[in-house]
Amino acid sequence: MTKALKSSALVVTSLWVGVLFCLGFIVAPYLFILAAKHNPRVPDSGAAADLIGPLLYGSDVVGLFVGTGLIAVLLYLRRRDEVPMAGRLYLTEIGVGLAVICAGVNYWVFTPRLKAIQGQLAERFGAFHLADRADPLYRQFDGLHQTSTTLFLVGFAAALVGLICMTQFRPRRSQSPSGPA
Repeated sequence: MTKALKSSALVVTSLWVGVLFCLGFIVAPYLFILAAKHNPRVPDSGAAADLIGPLLYGSDVVGLFVGTGLIAVLLYLRRRDEVPMAGRLYLTEIGVGLAVICAGVNYWVFTPRLKAIQGQLAERFGAFHLADRADPLYRQFDGLHQTSTTLFLVGFAAALVGLICMTQFRPRRSQSPSGPA
């Protein structure tokens, strides 16, 4: 049972980290590059944001569920005397927990605020991508967006630390009496 749980936790974490990597380092930059080139499929930054936004939102939801499940599995494995690399420091659980916190803050705090400001800018300028970069509301959006992006990257790094630690599960050494009595 523990062998199946360790393998499953490793596969799920690998997929989770892979999704975060693809979204943050491949899909989002690619969409905004297309927008900068005024590609007909992604004609502006508003279209790029409309495409990547739901994917990032979904990754936050996945992070909340997967991360919470992983922490439960890791704690169960500890009770079975199976510990990941840096086990005494609880580095794996801290990494996964930090990734869950980052996903939660983005999901509940930043995404609603960013969407609200994006909507206000679209009303004010006719479309989000037409917003004046000097407008105080746009600067507020930009600050929130940078913070959200940083939080995403911290969550990615934390999940990656958790994954690296999970590659090295070891049985905990039992406390046996030292020598014959």
